[in-house]
Amino acid sequence: MNMLKMLSSTVVAAVVSVASFSSASADETIKIGIDAAYKPFAYVEANGELAGFEIDLIKAVCAEIKANCELSNVPWDGIFTALETGTIDMIGTTVTKTKVRLEKYDASRMIYRVGYAFLVPKDADTSKGLDRLKGQSIGTIAGTQAYYDYIKGVLGADTDIRGYDTADAAVLDLDAGRIAAFQSDNLQLEQQYVSTGNYKRAAEATFDPKYVGEGRAWFFRKGSADLVSKVDKGLDAVIAAGKVDELGVKYFNTKLVTD
Repeated sequence: MNMLKMLSSTVVAAVVSVASFSSASADETIKIGIDAAYKPFAYVEANGELAGFEIDLIKAVCAEIKANCELSNVPWDGIFTALETGTIDMIGTTVTKTKVRLEKYDASRMIYRVGYAFLVPKDADTSKGLDRLKGQSIGTIAGTQAYYDYIKGVLGADTDIRGYDTADAAVLDLDAGRIAAFQSDNLQLEQQYVSTGNYKRAAEATFDPKYVGEGRAWFFRKGSADLVSKVDKGLDAVIAAGKVDELGVKYFNTKLVTD
């Protein structure tokens, strides 16, 4: 089975048009891939529809630039391959802007900033902060190099890092005591787990650019300057209108840092 066939099998069949216009200016279709496995960022509802912060933001930008957009659910471990092979034109999952990624791909303007944190059970001893986690097994999302670099940077290069396909799978192992903490971004941890009262952060989240990069953005193939410019104009307008603040409060109970 060749790579293209393998990739096609990973793209969830629910492809939805999130914005459609009949004007002459809407003659371009933008194929957008998003990993809908992380509520409230992006997820699949019981009826099969995609929903979440990133879905609503994409809809708003596509409407602003009067573009026809096709949105597909693409698992994280295949999303950059989907971009490189032309299966999608843009990654709609907001991804951390790092030097390594920017050398290989084009990116939109920074959409918002996010910090990194460690999740532990509510009764865990956090009096020593991150020192308590040194020498322990730590879970994070598999394939997210920025997370691995952060964990090694603050806990030590020899830290036992265990990668998981989903946050829920990691938290199951956290509950079972197979890992001492689950590391991810602070927004996801707060909204999905800390808010339940069963978990807490091991220490305050870090926003150090050394680890978290220059904020989160959408990514494109190299050479996509025209498309990036078009999307950036839509993002500028949507952010200026307060839409990102509105979505931040709706999904995370807080306004997001957009500059």
